[in-house]
Amino acid sequence: MNNKTSNTDVLVIGSSAAGLVAALTGKRVYPDKKFIVTTKNSETLIPCGIPYIFGSVGSSNNDILPVGKMFGANNIDLITDEAESLLLDEKTVIYKSGNRISYEKLVIGTGSVPLKAKWLKGYDKGNVFTVPKDKDYL
Repeated sequence: MNNKTSNTDVLVIGSSAAGLVAALTGKRVYPDKKFIVTTKNSETLIPCGIPYIFGSVGSSNNDILPVGKMFGANNIDLITDEAESLLLDEKTVIYKSGNRISYEKLVIGTGSVPLKAKWLKGYDKGNVFTVPKDKDYL
């Protein structure tokens, strides 16, 4: 298997809210710089739309952010692959596929993981739930 090494001025890991805004804003301010966004998921949920999935949106399939079109229209490369290792001294990220991307600037916008607020009385009761940003789960 031939692993590939790519180079970019700005590498953004994550294509949801933080990664999206970082890449689009960065490209607007620095149009001559090369931007690559990597994401482990082929589809990106609209985080603020999650509460509406069971109401007006109707399905997690209708809560997908068209990041491919948005990045493509702004000359930003989008790669679906999962970051596995960060080599800070080499300014390189190694991906699950074995491919590597070297960068000048790195933005990590991988989102958040919900947790129960242990400081809040009653957090451990039976009807307290967290909502992960996972299309298949939702």
